[in-house]
Amino acid sequence: MRAGDELLGAVFNKDHRYVIPIFQRPYVWDEEENWIPLWEDIRKAAESAETQSEEGDDEDTQEYFLGALVTQHRSPIPRRTPTSMVIDGQQRMTTFQVFLAAARRVALEFGAVHAADSFAALVRNRVSADSDHPEDQLKVAPLAHDLRGFEWAVREPDDVSPPPSAGHKLVRASLWFEDAVRDWVKESSSANDRLDFLHFAVENRIKVVSIFLDAKDDPQIIFEALNHRGVRLDAADLVKNLLFQMLDRQGDHHLEHELLNDHWSVLDSGHWREEVTTGRIKRVRVDILLAYWLSAQRGEESSVEHLFEDFKRWMRASQARAADVIRDIRVYADTMDRLQRLPMSSPVAQALDRLDATKTTTPWPLILFLHASSEIPEDQAIIGTLAIDSFLMRRAICRMTTKDYNRLFGTLLGAIKAGDVTRAGDLLVAGLASQTADSRIWPDDAAFISGLMNSNLYNDLVRARLRTLLVGLENHLLTSRAEPTLPHRAASKALTIEHVMPVKWEENWSLPEGVPGSGIERRNHSIHRLGNLTLATQSLNSTLSNQAWSKKRHTLQTYSLARLTTGSILTFPDGVDNFTQDEWVSAWDEDRIGLRELALIRCALAAWPRPSEPDADFVDLEAFHATETSRAAEERTRTDNLVHGDLMPLIVRGLVVPGDRLRHKKVRSGAEFHATVTGSGGLDTSAGHFRAPSSALTKLVGSSRNGWTDWTHVPTGKTLAELREMLRDSLRDGARNDGGANG
Repeated sequence: MRAGDELLGAVFNKDHRYVIPIFQRPYVWDEEENWIPLWEDIRKAAESAETQSEEGDDEDTQEYFLGALVTQHRSPIPRRTPTSMVIDGQQRMTTFQVFLAAARRVALEFGAVHAADSFAALVRNRVSADSDHPEDQLKVAPLAHDLRGFEWAVREPDDVSPPPSAGHKLVRASLWFEDAVRDWVKESSSANDRLDFLHFAVENRIKVVSIFLDAKDDPQIIFEALNHRGVRLDAADLVKNLLFQMLDRQGDHHLEHELLNDHWSVLDSGHWREEVTTGRIKRVRVDILLAYWLSAQRGEESSVEHLFEDFKRWMRASQARAADVIRDIRVYADTMDRLQRLPMSSPVAQALDRLDATKTTTPWPLILFLHASSEIPEDQAIIGTLAIDSFLMRRAICRMTTKDYNRLFGTLLGAIKAGDVTRAGDLLVAGLASQTADSRIWPDDAAFISGLMNSNLYNDLVRARLRTLLVGLENHLLTSRAEPTLPHRAASKALTIEHVMPVKWEENWSLPEGVPGSGIERRNHSIHRLGNLTLATQSLNSTLSNQAWSKKRHTLQTYSLARLTTGSILTFPDGVDNFTQDEWVSAWDEDRIGLRELALIRCALAAWPRPSEPDADFVDLEAFHATETSRAAEERTRTDNLVHGDLMPLIVRGLVVPGDRLRHKKVRSGAEFHATVTGSGGLDTSAGHFRAPSSALTKLVGSSRNGWTDWTHVPTGKTLAELREMLRDSLRDGARNDGGANG
């Protein structure tokens, strides 16, 4: 390898053809990020030369460096122009040519023939009139994707043909540089002189760092290392480069045009190059696709941040054929497109919408595998997808940790591949149902019902997850008996969460005089229950606010179309037969909230089913509700809000994990006490099991202690109080983001 600075004129003055290899990405430079900075440097170089000439100062000559060009010489062919392959800098080199051709045309507009002829030598190679390869006239041979746009951009001045595509970036670049050069020339009193100085600067003041590779040098290493002042290389660009260079090494060079045009090219443009947000990081969509594809191959998560390194390691270890990999990636791309275009009437589309709404990405590799594999029947792919949806919803309602999902889905994917893939959906259902660890268990009906009966459901669930629950119930209620309506998207913020009985009920929903304290407590513990929540548009939510029931009922009857409202609030829900219609709508109280909750739970069990164990007991919902209500009342006498009474909310948010150790050390004696966090959010100690941190530490120490401030969470070094404050901050943020969800 040789490297050194080289004048731009020297790069293009010689008869030489720079070929952009097929593995490079198409032209992507644009005005703000690239054309303007490049022109500013060229303009400054020309004006500097102009000023020095006027002042007669030749001592302090300033040079301008415009980035790097990496080329690899190719063996000469008789009667052909010498050729090099462009390893890096193809965007820059292509733009230089577009600029030089634009400058030539502008020079002729102003009658600056000397400058025009000088620029012509930089954009055209000398080729014999009887040559069989007239394309050798072009200094740069672009990708097929860019060829027509490039040919028009560097056209001869007398070519008045219209552009092949007005929106192509090379066409736009050509017009932009013409305007820029033309406007700049008009600022001078002598167009001829100014254009001569522009050519002089290109020939003598502007340099690039040229790196010349020998045949034995590995261009991949250079390509990964260099990207000066260009558009940031996405992981997909590096992966593409790797795969198409491997084709040659694996003896499949003859397939590269077919693989590029028929399989990969679609990933180089359009929506695949749009940025999407994953977490707090923006990535192009094709990078996310490749991460999902690689995760499906490896059976473990592949992060976008380390995608290229993971991809290289997997290619080496698997000995996969690059041609097969390119074809399979395209299959996954088409599958992902197909799934995301499914109408919302499809249960799979609704399941994927819930993933989107909750920003859950871990199941995507497994879901893509189910739907992309030609060996897996469609019904099995659907069974598997809906099982994942049920698994995620049930665990979310039960406020269980999400921390082990990556490994779980990777393990299940491996098990499916090792089994009969024609039964992939059934195998996935069986695999999920067989999990026993707290971090992996698929909650049964009893656990799911218990979670749905949470009296603080509104506050305990992340708002996005609560919306997916309510929208999912709404969509499930859109039966054939209802007016034809498209199911709603949970990811849309069009619908907000509304309390039927408002949070501030005292003003317009007062209880009768003489109601005991237990009645007030019962009301307070009904407000945030599932039975008191519905969906409304933002404007309707604001209108409803704290209205008395008679006014709120009239507003809902007039404007609400939600089946959650019309089918279980404005009319008595299925399964309720001890009310007439008039009796049901005459009031909205704790009894009706409880009955509606039971109806919605039946709906949830149908919407997110789980296979029962062969010896599982039948769950009597009414009896279960009575038992849970009684248990909850007893629980409330022992503790305050869950956030202040046990560790389950910390577990749900991932701040604490079952099995984590807690430690308290006395300052004077140095005596230490320990506890272990359980899956239910309690604490196991040498003195027994405790639900609350304070009662556990008080029992161990023998004197009253505040467990929140005195227990230290060993993995993080933070007190439980500090972790609880982090939880409260996130809950406040979630409430703000929901935008007026309180009714």
